[in-house]
Amino acid sequence: MRSFLKTTDFTAAELSALMDAASRLKRGESLGDLRDRTMGMVFFNPSLRTRTSFEVGLFQLKGHAVNLSVGQGMWELEYRDGTVMDGRAAEHIKEAAPVLGRYVDILGVRAFAEGKDWEADRLDPVLSAFEKHSGVPVINMESAVWHPCQALADGMTWQELGVSGKDRIVLTWAYHPKALPMAVPNSVMLMAAQMGLHLTVARPEAFALDRDLVRESSLIASRNGGVLEETDDWGSVKGAKIVYAKSWGSLRAYGRPDEEKEIRLNYKGWQVTAKEMAGGARFMHCLPVRRNVVVADEVLDSAASAVVQQAENRLHTQKALLLKLLGGAI
Repeated sequence: MRSFLKTTDFTAAELSALMDAASRLKRGESLGDLRDRTMGMVFFNPSLRTRTSFEVGLFQLKGHAVNLSVGQGMWELEYRDGTVMDGRAAEHIKEAAPVLGRYVDILGVRAFAEGKDWEADRLDPVLSAFEKHSGVPVINMESAVWHPCQALADGMTWQELGVSGKDRIVLTWAYHPKALPMAVPNSVMLMAAQMGLHLTVARPEAFALDRDLVRESSLIASRNGGVLEETDDWGSVKGAKIVYAKSWGSLRAYGRPDEEKEIRLNYKGWQVTAKEMAGGARFMHCLPVRRNVVVADEVLDSAASAVVQQAENRLHTQKALLLKLLGGAI
């Protein structure tokens, strides 16, 4: 039994093989199917691309996906040990996960950070509880810390756009009216490191990512011949092969939304416009994206934008992932 909770659950060679398989699937090749195999998808948070791409992917592979939205058609779930369950949650993951594990072959779980205490959130308590109690492989469909399925599609997109070790990808923080999770930037950073690419993380100092996660990614990048660097210089986007915009919250004021909002208002100018893309870079974003807040229409509606291609690749990489975890075909 093997789960996919973060990209380092697979070696760089395995990730490369998955992306190669995804490219073959995208070209219409058959790499086997998952007939009579089932996936349960547990969503604590909304989804468009993740839910649709997994459902369509299972259908195309002749398997079946069951969608379960917590609090909307299924019980509210508790995950904390020792809790007196006299609140909204009617069921504990200790029972729900193993029951689901008797029904399906694999589980996907999406559970964002609570946004109150980073030291608690960084342990990924909901995802960890499902992995511990379900008895079947678990796919992380975005957690408090990681979004490996997005990173896998990003890696495939970088390959399609001709990114190599000599090119520079800039992952830039961008203004957003509210604090967003850090799972995507964490995973982009880790994936680029495993692929041996040159990644610059551009962000105001107040929005620096978790130091331990940066250190981990930096060590992996060095081992694979890549580069990971950080800067608070907005101008660093110039000369990049890829400009990957994403907003995330500030660890400096984590769990204190009013204080965090005051910090982010100082950086409303961090928006990707045609000026930043003038050097011929391609634009990426994991979606959904707020137009004319994170990025200008003139960028999203231009030939520089790869966001739809990037989103499509979620389907192909996840099909390859499912074939590997359930069918052993990759």
